[in-house]
Amino acid sequence: MSLGFERVLTAIQPEIVFSIGNFGIANSTLMIALIAILFLWIGLYNVRKFTIVPGTFQSIVEMIYESILGLVQQITGSRDHAEKIFPVIATILVYFAVANVIGLLPGLTDITYKGIAVLRTPTSDFNTVLGVSLAAVIALNIVSMREYGFFGYLNNYFNIKGIINGFKKGMTEGFVGLIEFFVGLLDIIGEVAKIVSLSFRLFGNVYAGQVLAIIIMGSFAYILPAVWAIMSGFTGLLQGMVFAALVAVYYTLSLKPIEDITKND
Repeated sequence: MSLGFERVLTAIQPEIVFSIGNFGIANSTLMIALIAILFLWIGLYNVRKFTIVPGTFQSIVEMIYESILGLVQQITGSRDHAEKIFPVIATILVYFAVANVIGLLPGLTDITYKGIAVLRTPTSDFNTVLGVSLAAVIALNIVSMREYGFFGYLNNYFNIKGIINGFKKGMTEGFVGLIEFFVGLLDIIGEVAKIVSLSFRLFGNVYAGQVLAIIIMGSFAYILPAVWAIMSGFTGLLQGMVFAALVAVYYTLSLKPIEDITKND
């Protein structure tokens, strides 16, 4: 057994640090566990101490809360919609922000065990971003099903009722119904495309940033790596925000328009 510090080019696939039975534990999984423990500690130890008169840490948390809620409200155009989706969007945004930045801590991702990096930025592992993207799209479809009802939800993709009612009105309306039916089928492909676009966008940017950072830090000694580290941190925050904003947009599209809700009330 040997522990050491070294910097090598990040492999595109996660590396297995150790195994429990037949289940391999990757270095990206260990970093996720570290982040989860960090969030758990903040939630159990610090949040319990929040008071009416906020301290420094509580003020920062409240500022982040208001900023994210304001961002989501601007995207959805509705305070009610924003409050419904806030827990999901805030979780994604804060998690990705921490996951993208934590790897910049000096020495953290350089710790090795038997020549393998013990910790790896989670978002540089495609399995992580794919899992979050898949979960987000599934959650959005569940929300849409609750909003429209089961049959109303299916009607968004298989608008057979529109075809029948269209041909009852005439041939032109019937063919319009057929076109809408095929457009609905294309929307199914669009749901899969959401998963692909969300995951590849975040993974590509984060992984490319890590590779460039390692190359630059290996070529220059002091000044340029520091500048690049700051840029990588900013880019990581920005990519997490873009991911969360896109999920919020998809969420808004899965709900009934605000005008329809107002009419029903």
